Amino acid sequence: MISRQSLIVAKWEFLRFFKWKQQLISYVIMLVIMGVIFTWQFLVDESRDEYRIAVPGHFTIENTAQFQFQRPSVSVDEQLKQLMTSETWHAVVTEEESGIVVHTAAGKKWQQLLEQALEQYFRQQYGLAQGLTPAQLLRLSEPVSIEMRFLDEDYKGDDRPEKAIALAVLFMLLIGLTTAFGQLLMSITGEKQQRVTEQLYAIVTPQQWIDGKVLGHSLSAMKAMFTTSLVMFVGILVAVLFLSDKPLPWHLINWGVIAWLVPFALLGILLCACFMAAIAASIDDPNTSGKGAVMMITWLPLLFTYLVIDSPTGWGMTVLSWLPITSFAAMPVRLAMVELAWWQPVLSLLLLVAMVYWMRRVAGRIFLRGMQMYGKEPSWADIMRWAMSRKIE
Repeated sequence: MISRQSLIVAKWEFLRFFKWKQQLISYVIMLVIMGVIFTWQFLVDESRDEYRIAVPGHFTIENTAQFQFQRPSVSVDEQLKQLMTSETWHAVVTEEESGIVVHTAAGKKWQQLLEQALEQYFRQQYGLAQGLTPAQLLRLSEPVSIEMRFLDEDYKGDDRPEKAIALAVLFMLLIGLTTAFGQLLMSITGEKQQRVTEQLYAIVTPQQWIDGKVLGHSLSAMKAMFTTSLVMFVGILVAVLFLSDKPLPWHLINWGVIAWLVPFALLGILLCACFMAAIAASIDDPNTSGKGAVMMITWLPLLFTYLVIDSPTGWGMTVLSWLPITSFAAMPVRLAMVELAWWQPVLSLLLLVAMVYWMRRVAGRIFLRGMQMYGKEPSWADIMRWAMSRKIE
């Protein structure tokens, strides 16, 4: 159980890098931006309107839900005059020596859809001129359909959005580990050089102090993951609504995977933070020590998972999803791409919990001695001896 002193340390470490007022203001601003985006998209949505297009009399182009193609009896000059002075037409299409010309009063987003409709019409006319039947034209315009069928019914498929979700999981974990790496290295080595921890040992035990540090910086890493996810969501929202002009694909979000991601991510960050804290405690000067690079070993589970992401049912992903040191990255990815029985992620999560508890004790032992060692860095033999000892307090 985490002691009250550890929770106090965790709160202090977390609040060092988390200013709730600034964060709250930034979230409110993001919500306002999202509200403005939704409102603006509704107000400027041109796909709900109907447009009248004047075309030459010999055009046989058919009307659509958005475009009404009309063949006026007045001259082209009169059509252009009406286009400028009234709302009789939204666009006038003419044939000139240079080709097809679309006359409009000003640039609008719906004009791109009009161009596509006209291009489709002239492709059909060209095909008919070459002696192709409408059925042949339709066949040529359709892409070749190639379907992949898998005998493993649990595999969701490689071309489904689950793979994008899996890659997003790895990216978010990378953001969290990077945040924890920077904050723990700066916090622990800075306090060691200033000999702050020696004084605090009179108030809290080394285990309580390291527990609080790991928990506080892990929460800060989770906050960074959440903030990054929110920013990415807003970016995707803008891209979908403004660039592709399509509704948001809510059905592509796998909420079950997201629900499993939270505990796996938190425990994974805790596990890696314990290892980082133990190594950071053994560093005398971060500017000259080579041990800081060892802390990046915690990124290897993400790399190994990425290397086997295209084979989610293979033995590599299976092994990684069960090993406690890699399951925090592999199991959420595997869940995103393969249907698993409920007990598999549960058992993997329990093994991860046990690994976090063991690593927490190891970090406490190394932290106790490493923070009291000045002038030189301990050897790897010393670190291993401290990790295997039973003395913590």
